[in-house]
Amino acid sequence: KKNPIIFDIGANHGQSIERFLKTFDHPKIHAFEPNIEEFEELKKKFSLKKNIVLNNLAIGDKKENKEFHLTSHSGNSSFIKLNPNTEWINIRTKQAGVDKENYIKRKENVNIDTIDNYLTLNNIDHVDLIKIDTQLYEDKVLQGCKNTIKNLKVDAIEMEIVFSDVYKKYFSFSDLEKYLTPYNFRFAAIKLHNNNLFSGSIFFANVLYLNKSKFNI
Repeated sequence: KKNPIIFDIGANHGQSIERFLKTFDHPKIHAFEPNIEEFEELKKKFSLKKNIVLNNLAIGDKKENKEFHLTSHSGNSSFIKLNPNTEWINIRTKQAGVDKENYIKRKENVNIDTIDNYLTLNNIDHVDLIKIDTQLYEDKVLQGCKNTIKNLKVDAIEMEIVFSDVYKKYFSFSDLEKYLTPYNFRFAAIKLHNNNLFSGSIFFANVLYLNKSKFNI
């Protein structure tokens, strides 16, 4: 589709933005990143592009201010605490050259809003694709997107599901599908990273759900 509207929730330093710019013809991208350091990097890369809207904001289930854990590897930053005794944290701390106690660099209070609110405030009545990569906050994002999903204002949702217990929380498919399947969404694609809990340091997947009525499936 030409000129799709895309929401990139958990933009980090712009990996998905770059993918969307290569994949789609003139996309309008609304990017959300609560980490101020990564947000400044996003501004350096994309602030001159009129088709990209940058928001120094987290997305969740309600409008609030909440403590956010910023890690040495910024892509692991989360509202959810890390488990201290996993193979994954041992590898990550070694890569970062820090001990476990210092892998979380600091904690900051960040602003959170919902997708439902954002659409209303910005007079957006339809989104072609919502990408969610929020380190175990995906369920909260979907809860705050309920009206958008229920009223079929979004065609496709791409998100990460973490099955391992590297955080104080992990997901099964049903934990997230309960916000999607009652409203005409169907699981359509998956990219696995490690294929089970017993090999590798972390087991997760990127999954795609499509609005059945929009894709005739």
